[in-house]
Amino acid sequence: MILRSILTAGALALAGAASAQEASVEFNLFSYEGAYRAQDFHFDARYTERFGIEVPVPFSVSVPERGDVALIADGQPDGGAFVKFTFATDTEPRQFLENIQVVTVSIPMAEEAEDPLRTRVAIAAQVLQEQLYPRAVEGFEEPRMLAVEQIDFGDVTGVHLIATYTDPAIGPMLLRLTAMLHPDQPESYVTISNINLNLVPVEDGVTLAASLTGRLLNSWDYP
Repeated sequence: MILRSILTAGALALAGAASAQEASVEFNLFSYEGAYRAQDFHFDARYTERFGIEVPVPFSVSVPERGDVALIADGQPDGGAFVKFTFATDTEPRQFLENIQVVTVSIPMAEEAEDPLRTRVAIAAQVLQEQLYPRAVEGFEEPRMLAVEQIDFGDVTGVHLIATYTDPAIGPMLLRLTAMLHPDQPESYVTISNINLNLVPVEDGVTLAASLTGRLLNSWDYP
């Protein structure tokens, strides 16, 4: 597993702008009939030893791959994130599809609460709404929060915030902020996903789960 940067975020944004304005390449993520593959990424002590990047909390994900999509993985992204995955069309001009970045967060275990898990979920929801959401939509147009709710990813309890906004360079976007609560310790992760709705037309929970970042989140595992 080698994390490498193929395109900068700026280059992807420019490609997305061209596609949104000129519609030079037609693309719908959900019309694909080919097979998906998966590349496993393990973030643990071996990853630290190999790349010299400290892993605050070990976890692993399976990143979806398919023939018409390029994967851009960055192990040291700008802005303080731990890791970032970006998906773009594999043909020129490159068009931005989705991205997801992983940042650390600490959510108290709330062991003294009557219902510790419910309390943790409420704390995580508050962090998403009050701290992360304003920063995630800053500088964009027409931000609108749609939902904040608990959602489980296998054995991992999560909380996600769903919103939309408009990126002047790309068009309508879906924002998904997801707290992935570690079951045994406060230290966990929050993921920030952005989805280009022109090319990945998410309409409901089913299509959200079928998106590239949705598939990645559904594979999340704390060893």
